[in-house]
Amino acid sequence: AGTAQVALAAAASNVPVLVACETHKFSERVQTDAFVYNELGDPDALIDKNDENSPLKDWRSNPNLTPLNLTYDVTPASLVTAVITEKAILPCTSAPVVLRTKLTEYGM
Repeated sequence: AGTAQVALAAAASNVPVLVACETHKFSERVQTDAFVYNELGDPDALIDKNDENSPLKDWRSNPNLTPLNLTYDVTPASLVTAVITEKAILPCTSAPVVLRTKLTEYGM
């Protein structure tokens, strides 16, 4: 996770963004800015339990604080210049074609 943040910073500086991604990770179900399908990881994985001085050490005792550990993030296509896959270097507009091809390969 982290591609979306890098892409936002690059867009602000007019720097092209190339994303390396296997085509099996392409999905039409993921929604930008939604937790509906995004997987959440263990919030304790974000906390360094060996650091006695960590301000997050006792986060569970604060009812107003819940660390959010996203397993992956969603990068809007508008921020990506091209996607490097095992098939080819593709523009983001080709993602639907890849999805249709995958469905055809699996007989769906």
